Amino acid sequence: MKNLAKKSTALLLALIMAFSLAACSVKPGAGEGSTAGSTSGEAVTSQTTDDGNAGDQGEPGEEPAEEPKDEPGSGSGEEPRGPGEEAEEIGTGTGIAGVDPATWIDSDVQEWARLTSETSPQDDFYLHVNRDWMLSTKIPDGYSSYDPITEWAIEVDSQLLDVLQNPEKETDEALIHDQELVQKYYNMWLNWDDRNALGIEPLKKLLDPLFKVQTLDDLTAYLSRPETAISATELLTCDVGVDWNNADYYAVYVMPIDLIFGDSMYYGMMTEADAMAEPYYDEVIRHILVELGFTDSEATDILKGCFAFEQDIAKYIMTTEEASDRNAIVKENNPRTMEQLEAEAGDFPIRAMIAAYGGDGSDSYILTQPDWLAAMDVLYDESNVENLKDYLICYTAQDYATLLDRGCYDIYYKVINGISGAVGTKSDEKSASDAVNTFLPMQIGHLYADRYVTDETKEEVTGIVREIMAEYRNMLSEETFLSEATRKEAINKLDHLQLRIAKPDKWEDDSGLDFAGSEEGGNLFTAQDEVGAYWVQRMRSRVNQKVDRDIWTSRVQQVNAFYDPSQNAITICGGILGGELYNPGMSREELFANVGDTIAHEISHAFDTTGCQFDEKGNFRNWWTEEDQAAFAKRADKLSAYYDQIEPFQDTYCVGSQIEGEAIADLVAMKILLRIAAKEEEFDYDKFFRNFAETWRTITTLRSEYYSLSQDTHPLPYLRVNVVVQQFQEFYDTYNVTMWDAMYLAPQDRLEVW
Repeated sequence: MKNLAKKSTALLLALIMAFSLAACSVKPGAGEGSTAGSTSGEAVTSQTTDDGNAGDQGEPGEEPAEEPKDEPGSGSGEEPRGPGEEAEEIGTGTGIAGVDPATWIDSDVQEWARLTSETSPQDDFYLHVNRDWMLSTKIPDGYSSYDPITEWAIEVDSQLLDVLQNPEKETDEALIHDQELVQKYYNMWLNWDDRNALGIEPLKKLLDPLFKVQTLDDLTAYLSRPETAISATELLTCDVGVDWNNADYYAVYVMPIDLIFGDSMYYGMMTEADAMAEPYYDEVIRHILVELGFTDSEATDILKGCFAFEQDIAKYIMTTEEASDRNAIVKENNPRTMEQLEAEAGDFPIRAMIAAYGGDGSDSYILTQPDWLAAMDVLYDESNVENLKDYLICYTAQDYATLLDRGCYDIYYKVINGISGAVGTKSDEKSASDAVNTFLPMQIGHLYADRYVTDETKEEVTGIVREIMAEYRNMLSEETFLSEATRKEAINKLDHLQLRIAKPDKWEDDSGLDFAGSEEGGNLFTAQDEVGAYWVQRMRSRVNQKVDRDIWTSRVQQVNAFYDPSQNAITICGGILGGELYNPGMSREELFANVGDTIAHEISHAFDTTGCQFDEKGNFRNWWTEEDQAAFAKRADKLSAYYDQIEPFQDTYCVGSQIEGEAIADLVAMKILLRIAAKEEEFDYDKFFRNFAETWRTITTLRSEYYSLSQDTHPLPYLRVNVVVQQFQEFYDTYNVTMWDAMYLAPQDRLEVW
């Protein structure tokens, strides 16, 4: 990845990335409810903390965790420098046409915002609107960032906690069943007496078959066990998701492993000594290994073996920047038969592992990264057994860190808070609620929707969506760079957009899902096994079957929204429809600046540089003429190049190709809203733009912001305001912005993708 100036910075980013929210990306499948399936184009990324693994997709467990003895990367040198150390750079822009946007201070970082003085809407609109809030607001305990999304997410968290602590008497059988499940898991999570009594033993029992592995044949037998796929770490990732090439049916996706330090880029920058010095390795995993009975010296050897394997395989796994590239789907869409997979895998037991996941017998397999599989053919060798084994031990151990005793749990969060820059801790009840939301997302979501998401909200927001879609149709009909053939395809795709608003009309039948609670002799580990077995069976039941497009795979309670290209569907989750983000009493200006912007943003993902590669059904199909495609790419290239010049941190720039899709969605959403506003009588543009800036106001730690810059596919919040508004004449007219102002961009330099 370009523009990372220092190795120590890379190590810091690696750790933050590994335990923060996953960035928007396109993955196979119908969305968040399936293990590999995720959605593209999240309008927002809530900074809430959660139990379990990092990431915002996956089933049955998911979501972020947030807060060392030493600062991450402290053994390697400096941290990134910004305006606090280069004060002469603040506000030194000339204000002439083509001004470098780096003259805007990255005021998302709270300590940098404190260095600022009053500014005008003509020079830094984001800071002008939000400065007082930034200086007077405190990041809550346990968080590394705070914004209106997080503010409302905290309220949603309290609603989820109320669902758990004050269950209502349900009459619907499905709700009764869901309530029983979430109550059992919530109570088990909080039962520290039982958890402390069990200690490390459940993990030791889980890993015992792996400890006994001595030879490659032993390892093959271990990896071929259904129990391994259900409960432990495998050497591949497998999921059943919507087929990119035939969106009416499911395909089985075969994907690389996850890496402990996240982005594969980092492994080319780290030495063994670097990795061993990092607190997550040195404190969390080492602590668990010692608890498992290894000596400190043995733990060091295991960590070194794990890192050695990850360093070997990382060369063949896409980096975040590569996975965000507009051509990533072209590279990842590699249909295979099982026989072809086996030929490419060599001795690597790919068929047995896929069968253990429940993906055997499929008519369609998609191998997302052939280079990774070719590398596994080489690395899966007798001479490498110990390193492979060490990786599996370490990754499984870190996966279960928050489900063990109090000592493991506390050291995990001490390190994570230190890495992210968060301070303070959250209550056990909040952590337990987060764990339920991770482990049983659809079940607690069903209860949440029944209590908090009304039919009236669903109906009203659906009406707003349709109003915005109508303006998209007008825009596409008038778009001058499109030929008639491409225009027809684009409008057809818009007309077939599937709407998932507020809550589902139909809930998937999970009546067969169950696990033993404490009173029945169960614990968090046995629950993991039983629920994991259920989801493997669910995967198996979908192989070669038609996709039910009425089923949601996103959690209703998320404070978020999505576009899924594989189903050509937008999801506006019920969780985002509250607080400052949406309420029925909003003025039109407030509505447009909040939920209207979210809706318009998600729709535009159908036509960003990734979404435009899928047709009206969700098939990966080129519906563009060659000339139109070239014209569209030229416009997108201009946008990426503009972001490439922005330098939020000294010597570290935005990567336009990484944030391209989200930046396009931001830009087109504003265009659509202003087109609608132009038809309104006495529309208050000042009120609209100020509300828009307030929607994105953010305070964050330096570390969290640096993670976002390097790993998130969204632009930084201050850029989601300043870069967007400076493209539109309505902003210039409202605030009398001239060529001598820092917000000015000459007309010929302004960005327009659609």
